[in-house]
Amino acid sequence: MSEHVDTGPVCVLGAGNMGGQIAHQTALYGFDVRLCSRSEERLASARAESTKLLRRRVEKGRLDANACEEALARVETTTDFEEAVRGARVIIESVAEDREAKRGLFKRISDDAEDDAIIGTNSSTLPSSLFEDCVRRPERLLNIHFFNPALMMPLVEVVRGAHTSEETVHGAMSFARAIGKTPIRVERQTYGFLANRMLFIGLQEAFHLVQDGYVSIEACDLAVRNALGWPMGPFELADLVGLDVVEAILAEGARQTSNAQWAPPEILLQHVAAGELGRKSGRGFLSYTAST
Repeated sequence: MSEHVDTGPVCVLGAGNMGGQIAHQTALYGFDVRLCSRSEERLASARAESTKLLRRRVEKGRLDANACEEALARVETTTDFEEAVRGARVIIESVAEDREAKRGLFKRISDDAEDDAIIGTNSSTLPSSLFEDCVRRPERLLNIHFFNPALMMPLVEVVRGAHTSEETVHGAMSFARAIGKTPIRVERQTYGFLANRMLFIGLQEAFHLVQDGYVSIEACDLAVRNALGWPMGPFELADLVGLDVVEAILAEGARQTSNAQWAPPEILLQHVAAGELGRKSGRGFLSYTAST
């Protein structure tokens, strides 16, 4: 562990791909973790996926077998919200990117959390200021944004809201380091924070260059991979994320900033309207077969 932080139990709310991996990343570094979801099925799936990923590291010699099993044992899964939150020193919300769903959740967290618990949202697009009125003592609330897949990606964005105290920011930075991550401090909230904001700009530029006839989709992806070093081109990436998700992300940017430059472009809207959502539907900007 790079830095010891005595947080006591850590609570992760939401057992999707991100929540499950955040929980197991935290457990790898010696913390007891409560992973909470309303769905036993989601909890089982999150545990199974993280178990597979960690045991694959063992097979490749990158993780000690005993350390792997000890980490898995430190993650307690539960559907009991109050029990999960009670006594936790760090609480990380990682549910769907839905404002109202998150508002309801933060009100519940506020009711049951310890007064000095750090409360973080893993949201990539919704700043914590949208939820400050839901939380008693909002100075303990901020964005703690992990990147997908959380068991592999080293960066964590710690985003301070105008309501967030310096003590909370320091505690969140220390926690991120203590679980093996590289945190960066984002001093002010802005749409997309830092890394994703730059990524979203790149996606928008690619969409418009193709839409306006300057280059083909395939040539654009080829150029970005070979000139900029992206592991995949912007259209490949958009298909992987899901074009409906990309549309929602860009629409949220237009909503937050009141700036039309963020609005989803026509080339994206057309594919979504046609049900061509990317890899998950078999076709998006590119076509996919079962073996792709």
